[in-house]
Amino acid sequence: MKRNFLTYILLCILLLGSAACQDDPLYNGGETGEGESLVSATVKFKPLTPALNGNTRTAGNVIKNIEDLCVLLYNEKGELLKTYPLTKGTGEGQYQLSEDKDRPDNNPDSNLPPAEAQTPHADFKLKIPYGRYRIYAVANMEDLLTNDDYSEAIKTADGLKSISLQWDKDEVANNNQMFGYFTVTGSVQNDEVAVINRASVKLHAWIRRAASKVTIAYDGSDLHENVFIYLKSVTIKDIPTECYLGKKSTINTNPNDDIEDYGGLMADGESITYAEGTNYDEHWPARITKGQSYYYYIDNAQKGVSVAKAEYDSKKAEYAKLAHGETNEALFFYENMQGEGKDKRQDANDDKELDAPGLNNKPGDKYYKDQKPYGTYIEVKAYYVSNVDGRVGNGDIIYRFMLGKDVYKDYNAERNHHYKLTLKFNKYANDVDWHIEYEEPEPGIEVPNPYYISYLYNHSMMLPLKIRTGGQKIKQIEARILDNRWGPNEPASDFVYWKKMDLAYQNQWNGFLSLRQTKDLNVTTSSNETYYKENKRGEREYIPNGETLPIPGESKEYETFDNQGNSDGKCIVRNEGDSVFHVQLPMYTRAKQLIKTTGYTGNNPYVAYQRRSEVKIVVTFTNGSKISTDGTDFSGNPLLNEDNKNNQNPIIYQVRRIVNPKGVWRSHDNDKDFHVQLKRLPKENAERFETFTSEGPWKAYVYCGTDNFIKLSDETRASTDTIGGETGSTIDFRIKFNGTCSPQENRYAIIRVEYHNYTCYHLIFVRQGDAPDDLFDGTGTKWHAHNLRTSSKETDSPLEEGSLFKFLNLAQPIDAMCNKNSETPWIEITPDKFKNNADKLLIATDNTENKQEITWSAITPPDFNPWGDTPPEPAFDNLEIHNARIASFEDFLNLYQGEDIAEGYGVLYGDESQETLNHITEVYGYDYENTRRGMRGCFVYNKKNGKNLFFPIGASGYGHRKQDDTKGGNSNSKGPGILRYASYQNAFLPDATANNTPLFYDIYMRPGAVYWLNKYSRNKGHSMGLDFEYVIGWDFNYFTFDFFPYGVSAANTGKDACFIRCVEK
Repeated sequence: MKRNFLTYILLCILLLGSAACQDDPLYNGGETGEGESLVSATVKFKPLTPALNGNTRTAGNVIKNIEDLCVLLYNEKGELLKTYPLTKGTGEGQYQLSEDKDRPDNNPDSNLPPAEAQTPHADFKLKIPYGRYRIYAVANMEDLLTNDDYSEAIKTADGLKSISLQWDKDEVANNNQMFGYFTVTGSVQNDEVAVINRASVKLHAWIRRAASKVTIAYDGSDLHENVFIYLKSVTIKDIPTECYLGKKSTINTNPNDDIEDYGGLMADGESITYAEGTNYDEHWPARITKGQSYYYYIDNAQKGVSVAKAEYDSKKAEYAKLAHGETNEALFFYENMQGEGKDKRQDANDDKELDAPGLNNKPGDKYYKDQKPYGTYIEVKAYYVSNVDGRVGNGDIIYRFMLGKDVYKDYNAERNHHYKLTLKFNKYANDVDWHIEYEEPEPGIEVPNPYYISYLYNHSMMLPLKIRTGGQKIKQIEARILDNRWGPNEPASDFVYWKKMDLAYQNQWNGFLSLRQTKDLNVTTSSNETYYKENKRGEREYIPNGETLPIPGESKEYETFDNQGNSDGKCIVRNEGDSVFHVQLPMYTRAKQLIKTTGYTGNNPYVAYQRRSEVKIVVTFTNGSKISTDGTDFSGNPLLNEDNKNNQNPIIYQVRRIVNPKGVWRSHDNDKDFHVQLKRLPKENAERFETFTSEGPWKAYVYCGTDNFIKLSDETRASTDTIGGETGSTIDFRIKFNGTCSPQENRYAIIRVEYHNYTCYHLIFVRQGDAPDDLFDGTGTKWHAHNLRTSSKETDSPLEEGSLFKFLNLAQPIDAMCNKNSETPWIEITPDKFKNNADKLLIATDNTENKQEITWSAITPPDFNPWGDTPPEPAFDNLEIHNARIASFEDFLNLYQGEDIAEGYGVLYGDESQETLNHITEVYGYDYENTRRGMRGCFVYNKKNGKNLFFPIGASGYGHRKQDDTKGGNSNSKGPGILRYASYQNAFLPDATANNTPLFYDIYMRPGAVYWLNKYSRNKGHSMGLDFEYVIGWDFNYFTFDFFPYGVSAANTGKDACFIRCVEK
């Protein structure tokens, strides 16, 4: 059996029958006598018969109108007696058009409902002598009586029917010729002889179009996960160049056949182009996946419609009607009756073997066109991606289907039919009912492209690949990182960042990806380049010396180690047999900080952009020959597989940072559900978050926390600990709280969402209750859940940012409502957009009422010298919160050093929020007057017990007011008291500085917050280094994920204003 990467089953919906409407005969026999009858006649369309129930230039109803009409009268022998070229009007010999709204329920050609809602019909009156006649109607052939080519043909009925129409490829609407014959109303319709023997007779004719049309829908409901089909176009192929006006047409050019030699074939008929380009990702407009499974095309203006699987499953009949709508753009063709033939299915006997092996895409091939060389067929061009382990591959692919009235043996492309074709893709390689053109290179390496890794530092994924050796033996598998970016991938044109250091295929040591497991969360050497090269983060050999490969049918793990004996991670090799190996290569995001002062990080700091890396993989055989993912070696020299069509190095994207939502809080007596939809910003300066689809299956589950606290559910499944969705579906579920707790209790949970084929994950922190609690199961400091509003009052909600205080001054808190940005929404930020309202501040009160105005300069700053030989360590006093104190350096340090403690950054929703919000003002802008909104901040959490603590950074994103804003240049200073997180910058970094720290280029506008310590902590000679000496606060850098001590210099010796968090005494 030939190995195809991807084969699909086509489900064609057949709505077709052969029974005709028949009534008792009336006035259709007997003597005719003498006289003249005033004949009232009606010409009606035979509505398109449904069968197989562009950018095309042609709307679906383009051949529906009657433009002109001619009636031809023949005697019973078929000899022409008279012609009646009718004109539009109401008199005798004229016809009148109207819509046919009173039609039989079923189509005249079948017992099935017609494929058109309404069709026009023409009414007219003629005087005809009594007699027995053959009367024919011809529409849309205005030159029928004037064209010399037709003058001889129309002399007989057979000649009229045998007029050969020529397909107009430039204007499809011109292929609208129609033909039919009249019968007496109420008579047998298939008797062409009409008897006129009364003074008044009613005749009617069903006329049929010589052309038919096909519309196509696509259904991927039965695809496997991690399979993607990117539709490019559909074309109708080998359509007839000619067609008889009134009799069956069969194209044949083989003189040895015993059927008439007639007509020819046009290789390409009309096409519908769904999409163009090579960016095969979630933005492709015509993508089929298991989760986003149904697609159909309307027209060039409205384009196509993609439908989620759950929606399609609930409304299949409705979507089938929409997909094959009467006005949807369609592919038209003349009749081509090729009869019956071999079974079209590739595995008709279900023996799992191809009945017609080979590609069969050339006329000389044995099974070319299912042995119907003159048949008409549909060709769909697409690009596929499979990220399925063991079925890895991608590339162009073509699907072909021979048109007919069933999916088995009928090859009749009959006139006046609407073929409603649904291409139903199934699984990936074991159901084979479509003819597919795809060849796998041998030898060669197939990889999924692109592939994804988490936005978080120190995370891993396994890259699957398939190696076809062509009978050779593998000696070694190697990989090298060619491109490894620190900056955003394809940012919008209005996004400003330090592009001069975002260089393709250079400075790989500053990027996010490593081929070896991350050991150091913070790189402490002086050079990223030195660390990267010495520790070989960007290169690796996977098969240790002396190791052998597994035998056919078995798998084997291979592990390498660094110089200190630390594991680099395990790779897995499985031998399928038949010279095919399936390999999984581990890859990792790098450390949280790649030298703190540079800002480089293994985290993706961008909420709107991915980061890109490219890896080359080379396989060396025992005979010394090599193949690689791009057909060249590491020096660029051509290899054995250089000519393989689908050569490409795998592109690894570090996904966008997900912040919405990051947490859900409920008060102890609130158990309202929360509707989670993971959302991201489409670009940095976007105003609204959008849902996105998972590039592979996804799941969400309760990772850890309080027993029996929450369950997860969606619209179709009952509550459970785990919930999931299909490839291409949005990440959507509900958090259901199991009751409430006492005011003295807290309940916790961490929900882990794994998406993009489970290679990326996002944590959602859930908490019910706000009682003081430690994060170490009873052995640590009990942290309060609220920031401080005044010396005697904490905020009403953990989301509320509280007041900003100058160091040592609890008496003059700056009310949170003052700490707003100068514009809403806060986007497209430039240095000049920062406005200082320091002369219009308000002193916060316990109840938020009766606030008094104050200026920044009137708020008392501290007065101490931190730099002397024996400097004082002044501390806050006058705190009036019962049994509480302000958190100390040691309290924060315990969190920083906690083995099970980590930090996450994102948006928390509170009591009055029931769903993930969209607009950034709502998502970020919680305050005590707008409590349905979310709040950005830092979640400090315990990885084992799920306990979590939230530190808000403020509705503005800037939890910090500065005394000195001149750092970065006096010209950009906004004066004392400016609301800004950045301590040392008020504008873009100078070029020389930005070259070394490009991520900090726009730090002046990046979000974050500073929290005061209870006292200034000198910490002279601290064991953790200089950064832990002379500390006055704690830094929460929302952009770079930093959680770190904050020095007294950065805080202008306490003259700045920051947040305060309390702990239990």
